[in-house]
Amino acid sequence: MEQTQTYRILWQERKDGGARILRIYGTSPQVFIPTKIAGHPCVEIAPYCFAPKMHLPKEEYQEEMISEEEGFEPYLQELCKNTVEEVLLPDTVEEIGSCAFYDCRQLEQLHMGAAVHTIGSDAFMNTLSLQKIFLRCPAGEKSGIQKILSQISSSIEVCFQNGNKTDAILLYPEYYESYDEIAPAHLFGRSITGEGFRARQCFQDGKVDFSGYDAVFLQACVEESENTLFKMALNRLQYSYGLADVQKEIYQDYLKTHIARCASFLVGQRNLKALRFLCKEKLLYGESLAACVREAAEAEWTEGAAELLRLAAAGREERRSRYEFDF
Repeated sequence: MEQTQTYRILWQERKDGGARILRIYGTSPQVFIPTKIAGHPCVEIAPYCFAPKMHLPKEEYQEEMISEEEGFEPYLQELCKNTVEEVLLPDTVEEIGSCAFYDCRQLEQLHMGAAVHTIGSDAFMNTLSLQKIFLRCPAGEKSGIQKILSQISSSIEVCFQNGNKTDAILLYPEYYESYDEIAPAHLFGRSITGEGFRARQCFQDGKVDFSGYDAVFLQACVEESENTLFKMALNRLQYSYGLADVQKEIYQDYLKTHIARCASFLVGQRNLKALRFLCKEKLLYGESLAACVREAAEAEWTEGAAELLRLAAAGREERRSRYEFDF
């Protein structure tokens, strides 16, 4: 993530000595919040911090300028609503206030640590473009990610980063809630559509229940789109933390059955990493791979077509060598 060079930060000291971030001005839609401000650890993102309308407290607050280049004073814009695309929170942050990211419609990625334990109401309301959360936390450890997911009903991926490696990537599909009136008592029944809701319940004591998450897949095959299922299966196979052998076979069987459409989907995304994985796992080969090469060429994806041709040739050579050896 690119870091901006200069920030103007409005902040307030809490009773525990930590810093509460009230508002940020900067030069880039990528927002990097420092670990400390004036020696105080940043522990809270205040309510409405990135919302369109500023809500400053009546109590005294302070201003801090942070710049990598001394004397450099560029134009700083208020980082809120549509001027925010990516936010990196330090590991020290524990609280995200109510409506902190309200109406940040261009926010696509959020980076955070495992210490976040308090999420205010509607903190992520109308973050319609939020696609991925990078969680700096081993996949088997406790975090506050479930509390964030409970406020986001749209499709979203959570990437568990353990140091320099990725332990797991989980896709939580979109779900919908509706309320129907039950006459004549004038009561309302809650209806939930989509397996994304059930996937979001697969936690135990703040830790992901991977077996529970994987168990959602079979019902998801009935309700969710193919593209959603491709992503779920590929994520679990590529980053297989806590993946049981029986569930691994279910994911593999699904991709085998739908390999032509899955490969076409990945070509459309130009996802060469996933296509290489499918070839390596012997899920994409033969005529399906040849069709994938043709589709990449027709889409004028030169890099993809060349790499897929190489993988196809390598596969033929491997099969030829195996046949000669067996003979």
